[in-house]
Amino acid sequence: MDFDTLRDELTSAVDAGLKHARTLDSSVEAEVYVSFNTKSTVDIDQGVVSAESGSIAGTAVRLAKDKRIGFASVSGYSLERVRKCVDEAFQVIVSTSVNDSRFRGFCDPSPHGNEGRFDTRIMEQSVEDLLHSCRVMVSEAAAADGRVKTVSASAESSWGGYAVGNTRGVMGSSRHVANLCSVSAQAIDGDERRGSMEFDVATDRLIQPEGLGTRVGKQAAALLGAKKLGTTARLPTVWTPIAAASYLVAGIGQATLGRHVVERTSPLCDRIGEQIADPSLTLLDDGQRPTGMGTNAVDAEGHGQRTNTVVERGVLKTFLFDNYWGAAFGVGSTGNCGRGGGVFPSRVPYEHSPTVGTKWLVVKPGTKTEQGLIESIDGQAILIMDFPLGIFHGNVSSGEFSAVANSVFLIEDGEIEYPIQPVSVAGNFHEGLRNIIGVADNARPIPFGCESPTIAFDGFSIVG
Repeated sequence: MDFDTLRDELTSAVDAGLKHARTLDSSVEAEVYVSFNTKSTVDIDQGVVSAESGSIAGTAVRLAKDKRIGFASVSGYSLERVRKCVDEAFQVIVSTSVNDSRFRGFCDPSPHGNEGRFDTRIMEQSVEDLLHSCRVMVSEAAAADGRVKTVSASAESSWGGYAVGNTRGVMGSSRHVANLCSVSAQAIDGDERRGSMEFDVATDRLIQPEGLGTRVGKQAAALLGAKKLGTTARLPTVWTPIAAASYLVAGIGQATLGRHVVERTSPLCDRIGEQIADPSLTLLDDGQRPTGMGTNAVDAEGHGQRTNTVVERGVLKTFLFDNYWGAAFGVGSTGNCGRGGGVFPSRVPYEHSPTVGTKWLVVKPGTKTEQGLIESIDGQAILIMDFPLGIFHGNVSSGEFSAVANSVFLIEDGEIEYPIQPVSVAGNFHEGLRNIIGVADNARPIPFGCESPTIAFDGFSIVG
């Protein structure tokens, strides 16, 4: 497969599928989606090397007659496979009597956005190149501190694209390129084990593994000697970028999705134009950020992607919709359709029906450094270094969450004192947004759909 001609080849397959659908029943509304993705991954886990490289391609078809909808998917996108997929979707609508009362038709044509900015050298990385990145991280972590005993590293590069069209005149395509590396280390002292992780992710440059291993090794060792907090209290918490990103994706990133708004399971229903967060928070869902991992010219049903301002200086500005949920709400799509997306995207998007999701959440950075933010806090506070376990299991309808933070330090009067043993952090996502103490200036991209700086909150319950 050639990257330069990928869009043309996928678009040709989509066009063939639409033509075949018209021959079956000219009154049927049709949508054809075709994707191709290639990925190479290398892992080193405690000295054991594993590698994988390959491509996945497939076709998904939705047909609609009246309010009956048929969906089918197949691997591959040859003419034979595309026609087979169309035939299978047609059999579904012929055999079903179930109507979807919310269905208003497939996506109408809209202006396309832009593809992201990418470095074509990413596609040229070999398994040997990725292995070298892993070895750099592993050797650095092991050398950072003698108490670092186990190290795992991973590096991957991927590229691909998709095309989608329908009988309403939509025809769009987009390509994507990315590379990622990560390293985790465990430091051991007697019976005590403490872990840390670091990563680098980019679309517009090659990954930079140098320095990551040293950083993660030192972080893991610094967590040794952790003391028990020994109290239950409501304390300020400082969430570093990876922790803050997980908080936003799991909280407001879910509550602003059209499905939860239409079904009225979001506590933000009817709150457009209201102050829902501290004025220090401005949050975008940016499907057009040049270096964003979620940037594409069109979304997964062919609507042009765009930049949506979700929260501006604490005021809720918009919800996020695909065509289906936007029509049900009486508005248009915001370019937020995905397939098998969510926090951790599927490698086989064609197997999933379209649904609404965020593209790339971006927090506008503040003016203080992370250190300056920490120094501004009086009394005790908790510094959360990694993503808290269980944060993605919060309750969308209420906003309540409870998670365990494993890599944590105690802050006393603006200074980091010492590491503490894992603590439980509980509270409400939306109350937390209203109780933001400050937003730092150290925004960085996080692999699961967000670009965030360090954020400090007040009022969460801490048990440890």
